[in-house]
Amino acid sequence: MPDGSLMRAHTLPETPPVSLDEAISRLEAGQGEDMIVDLGNGRTASADGHRGNEGLLQRLRGHRMMLALASGAADLSRFETTPDKVSVAPMVQEILDAATQKD
Repeated sequence: MPDGSLMRAHTLPETPPVSLDEAISRLEAGQGEDMIVDLGNGRTASADGHRGNEGLLQRLRGHRMMLALASGAADLSRFETTPDKVSVAPMVQEILDAATQKD
């Protein structure tokens, strides 16, 4: 192309893409090899990163949570906030604590 941008061509998958919830279930059961996941609006996901199926599972769980937050379907009632304190999930707090520790 004249502006130097690249266009990537992908072959159509041999098997049809699976839904988000089905993909998460398969990956949790250890059955996600060579799976293409339909994210909607013509977007798909696959385990093409360096973390393989584990990375795909993490991305899909995050995508599902973002969809729930965007639609208002996420239950955030267990996270109470106070005006002077930011409340985060326990696992997020653990990551933040580990990141601030000095060796």
